[in-house]
Amino acid sequence: MATNAQLNKDMTRFPLGTATVLDEERTELAFTRHYPVAPDKLWDMLTNPEKTPMWWAKVRGHAKTGSSFDLKWLNVKDEGHGIETDWWYGRVVEAEEPRLLEFTNTMHGRIRMELALAGGGTELIFRNVLSVPEEVVLMSLAGWHVHLDHLHEALDGKSVDWQHWWDDFHPCWQQAHALYEDA
Repeated sequence: MATNAQLNKDMTRFPLGTATVLDEERTELAFTRHYPVAPDKLWDMLTNPEKTPMWWAKVRGHAKTGSSFDLKWLNVKDEGHGIETDWWYGRVVEAEEPRLLEFTNTMHGRIRMELALAGGGTELIFRNVLSVPEEVVLMSLAGWHVHLDHLHEALDGKSVDWQHWWDDFHPCWQQAHALYEDA
């Protein structure tokens, strides 16, 4: 397993995502990222329960329309009790391998990931519609920014050492959060 020392910690290497207020309750977060791999390889990283912990969360379920798709976040502070959190339940709204995954999640609302061939790799359009206070919107933007950066690393075979994420990457999240506050 790669150590966190080998992973990128500069949160300015990719453009910032955006937040668009949809109505009084909902905001849509959006990111566009390019990854230098074929869509099927990126799809595998988004949906395969053996690969998702490399960059994001544990996944339980199947990337099939109507199936469950639960998440267990791994980037939490270890306070001496391990880093396990509760499962956040979800359901796949639409899945078309390897180009579209859309699901709901009890913590993060609706998440949609569209994949398309572009420039010798795959463009990922990531959208997250959630109902949270404004300060949580900025926290979520920073969080997705860091996770999508981790995805870039995972595609190179590097996995996050979650046991040390808080010490190694919370400062990166803080950097990203400050960027979003300033935007």
